[in-house]
Amino acid sequence: MERKPSTGHVKMKMKTLLVFSLILMSCCPCRTQKKDILLQAPYVESGEDTAETEGGEEERIFHDIWAELRKLRDMSVEQKVELRHLLARVTAAESLVEALQKENRAQSTELAVAQQMLSTLQQRLTDSERHIEELEKQQEGQKAIVQEVQDTNRVRKLAFSASLLASGEGNTSSEEFVPLIYRNVFTNTGNHYNSNTGYFTAPVRGVYYFRFTGHLADTDRGTRMRIVKNGHAMVFTGDRLTTSADAEDSISNGVVLQLEVGDVVSVQISGDVWDDQYHRTTFSGFLLFPL
Repeated sequence: MERKPSTGHVKMKMKTLLVFSLILMSCCPCRTQKKDILLQAPYVESGEDTAETEGGEEERIFHDIWAELRKLRDMSVEQKVELRHLLARVTAAESLVEALQKENRAQSTELAVAQQMLSTLQQRLTDSERHIEELEKQQEGQKAIVQEVQDTNRVRKLAFSASLLASGEGNTSSEEFVPLIYRNVFTNTGNHYNSNTGYFTAPVRGVYYFRFTGHLADTDRGTRMRIVKNGHAMVFTGDRLTTSADAEDSISNGVVLQLEVGDVVSVQISGDVWDDQYHRTTFSGFLLFPL
């Protein structure tokens, strides 16, 4: 007589069946195969009817197990769907990262090119600034030369001429040598002759020419005249007193002098000298060339 399996033995089979079903669910490539396995799972290799052998308790255990299996199957399907979504998101993120890396490399290349261009421009700017400084120095030097030439040209335009009396006529007399003050100024280019003192002051170092004239009339004594440089007599001229046979007479002299800046030149007289509207007694000078 055939013996029925015990309840513990049935439970052990059921657990074995559950593990085997889980393994099949993990290995099967599609949901259709999983469904077929689940539908075929109630039949065991013993060929015995579980409901008939174990009764109501075994049937309840069986349904509980398959309910759990269905839940596990649904959870596995949901997790696989979620896994596919996560995989798609990861793939998209990786693609984005790769694109950003490419863009970053391109930007790095552009930045390196921009930095090189900036360095080149900075070097060109430095060179330009240095060149500008050199040009400014050259310009300053040229300005100094131009200024010197202009000053020289202005100095070259130096001349004066004056007669003794501004108006009227008569003799100017002195017992000793005294400076003659020529009041009537014909020209004074550069304004270096002073009509209040009778002195000419040299504005530049150079070679100058001076000339003076004197006239004698209605005098019972003679006259002596001289050009003085810084108080020292340079050249003389003179004449005796006038007579009825020689009522008028004229004298003159001139000299070329090398003067330094600030040297003073004047004409001095001892005796009588005449001047009138004809401007017979004069003092003149001009710069021949600067040194």
